[in-house]
Amino acid sequence: MTTAGSRKNVAWPPHVVRRLARIAALAPLLMVGIGVLGTSPDWFPAALILGLLTVALAIAVLMATATRRWVFFAGLIIQLAVVLGSGLVFQSALMQSQGRRTEVRITSAYTTEGKTGPIYHCRLKRTDGRPMAHADIVGMGCNGTEDAGTTEDLLADPSGWLAPQPADADFSNLPVGVVGVGVAFGLWELTVWRTRRIGLREAAANPTAPGRPRDRPSADNRSKKKRKRR
Repeated sequence: MTTAGSRKNVAWPPHVVRRLARIAALAPLLMVGIGVLGTSPDWFPAALILGLLTVALAIAVLMATATRRWVFFAGLIIQLAVVLGSGLVFQSALMQSQGRRTEVRITSAYTTEGKTGPIYHCRLKRTDGRPMAHADIVGMGCNGTEDAGTTEDLLADPSGWLAPQPADADFSNLPVGVVGVGVAFGLWELTVWRTRRIGLREAAANPTAPGRPRDRPSADNRSKKKRKRR
């Protein structure tokens, strides 16, 4: 009687392993899109749900290709690095290229209680009267009701995609972020390649894998069987 630890993994036939590996290899492209989508406060909830589903699906495909414990942890860490890193890189690059220093007035402010202390909320309005996207902010220079009526400078995105950022935001780490996302991409593809090799090796060692076509008897064998029946 075999135990759960000694039970062999299900080995898929080679064509299924290759197909799963191709699907898994494309996952980072989708994660980059989700990371970019999540940089907008309007789309962040949808991006969060899509990101969790995509990470779970990508890891499931990898685990189906080659069931190894390290595949799960490597896939989880790398995928999170891709989605979070790509979002931060896009946000920094977009704000650096088209962010405009804008004077805003805090029209109202209030405080709510959080798990770690008070959370400050402020509603902003541009002093020049022009409309402003994402005018409600949390933290970021908002210090409670005593700030109502005061003015300050923020870095605003004219397209309205990004939320305002502090005027002294530092974008010097942008090249490092780009390199980090590239490294995460490479590690993911290396993980896919490694699991593909393991899956193909398991398929070669298990000729009775599910979905593998059974060998048909040759014409000579069929003719011998017919003669024996006569």
